[in-house]
Amino acid sequence: MKTGSTVSFAKAKPDIRKITRLVPPHGNLVQGQSELAINPALADAANGMIAANVNHYSLAEGVDELRRAVAEKIARFNSIEIDPLATSLELLITPGATGALVAIARTYLAGGSALVFEPYYPYHRRIPDELDGHTEVLRLHGENLELDGDELRKRCRDLKKGLYPLRAIVVCTPVNPTGKVFTKGELETIASVCQEIDLLCIADEVYEHYVQSDRTHVSIAAMAGMRERTITVNSFSKSWNISGWRLGYVYGDSRLIAPLNNANNVFYVCSPTPLQRALATVLMSDPGYYEHLRERFDRKRSFAKEILTSVGFQIYDSGSAFYIWARIPEMFADAMELNDLLIKNGVAGVPGNAFADTDVFNNHMRFCIAREDDILRSALGTLQETLSQ
Repeated sequence: MKTGSTVSFAKAKPDIRKITRLVPPHGNLVQGQSELAINPALADAANGMIAANVNHYSLAEGVDELRRAVAEKIARFNSIEIDPLATSLELLITPGATGALVAIARTYLAGGSALVFEPYYPYHRRIPDELDGHTEVLRLHGENLELDGDELRKRCRDLKKGLYPLRAIVVCTPVNPTGKVFTKGELETIASVCQEIDLLCIADEVYEHYVQSDRTHVSIAAMAGMRERTITVNSFSKSWNISGWRLGYVYGDSRLIAPLNNANNVFYVCSPTPLQRALATVLMSDPGYYEHLRERFDRKRSFAKEILTSVGFQIYDSGSAFYIWARIPEMFADAMELNDLLIKNGVAGVPGNAFADTDVFNNHMRFCIAREDDILRSALGTLQETLSQ
């Protein structure tokens, strides 16, 4: 934190899964998953694979068909060339992005630490802590959640010499929970710190396809000097509405990726075989799939922003459209108090202190808008009615 700032520390964090259970489906803006309907072609492919008895173990690194399709996707959308069939592995299919993060923490962070930016995704914080590592937190500043490059550099130098020596910076862009899209300049700063201090970069790009048209998603692994020190994590859970399938992937230089397959194999054996093969048949079949997804979510964000603004929320201009991060109406001092009121009326989001160590974001909330339009209208209508009384 900046010199001279005073920050008190939050005592209790909201439990996201518990909040989810407290509201009906038509009021759920809580849990960060896409609840849209599955793509019909993908559903048909899965049915076909299961019926054809493609229901057995596959290799821990994933089936070749899906790995080839993912490499094609990475080349097209991230401008990074990956050899999916390299003898020394450059790409693994994992049980969701979480499976990749677990493998990374087990392989590289035991006895060391990773730095995350606050507000942070709780699993980025928890996974290293659960696997004999440690997590350090650096807060982003101001209403625009800006990165202070000088602060980052000094903090990383100090942590490199700590009890849990710093080994990695976790960069999630767009960010869960805020939706923040890190600028190219911010990513260049992070890249320079990683190279100067010899750190890994763990890039979480799960929300890359929700960046709005006036912004650009930049993969840090594509920057000069970063391919050899970046491990990129991604998932199909959000963009294909299949969070329960547990399919994700991780890629990068083989010296970083190949060792991950030991943990991937020991902890998980393999990702679901028929679902891998089904996804492989449709992943790159529609050239406009991700553009249509972005347009659909732009409309959802515009609608949600209008309703939330009408009852006093101040919406953060994140640059992406899976989550809305907002300062709560001035009549409320604390987001947990506000959320308790909403829960009583059958709707809820997540208070900001679920994503922070300090109380700086206690007056913010995250809303997940990845809901069918009728559900989103119902939930926001209930919220608007509750706060208009």
